[in-house]
Amino acid sequence: MGDGLAAATGALVRGTSRLFGGVASRSGKALSDFRARPEHSRWRAYALLMYGLIVAATLVGQLYTDNVLSAYIRVQRVDLPSITQIFVRNDSDKSWRDVKIVLNGIYDYRAEELAPGGHLMLQINKFAIRDPVGKALRYAPKTLAPQTLMVATAGGRYETEFRE
Repeated sequence: MGDGLAAATGALVRGTSRLFGGVASRSGKALSDFRARPEHSRWRAYALLMYGLIVAATLVGQLYTDNVLSAYIRVQRVDLPSITQIFVRNDSDKSWRDVKIVLNGIYDYRAEELAPGGHLMLQINKFAIRDPVGKALRYAPKTLAPQTLMVATAGGRYETEFRE
């Protein structure tokens, strides 16, 4: 039985060697024919171009930000006394000039300049509806729930929504 098994294994090895040896020689010839054709260079160039486009798109996606001002904004609620404060910080390297902070699209607060690293801690009742000249007509109620905030400066603007 051992001799029969050895003979069968030998036959199987010779058959697969003949089969795959032919495949190897045919595939080697096909590969050299493919490399000799001018389309091969073109397809390689297309593949490298596509890879480059994917890398470039990935970098653009990672470097893009809609916060052109580098503003950091936080809502801080305090229970006693019951107040809500808006914290705005300039995280950019440039001063913000002609700063206008608009709460919920209606009430605003204005400042001439906010230096790099500078911040404003504003209670809700510091925001006001103003006339065209800039005089405060009506201040926001302390109980107002902040929904949106826009920071507009001479150098750009940034808008954010608050989630409860």
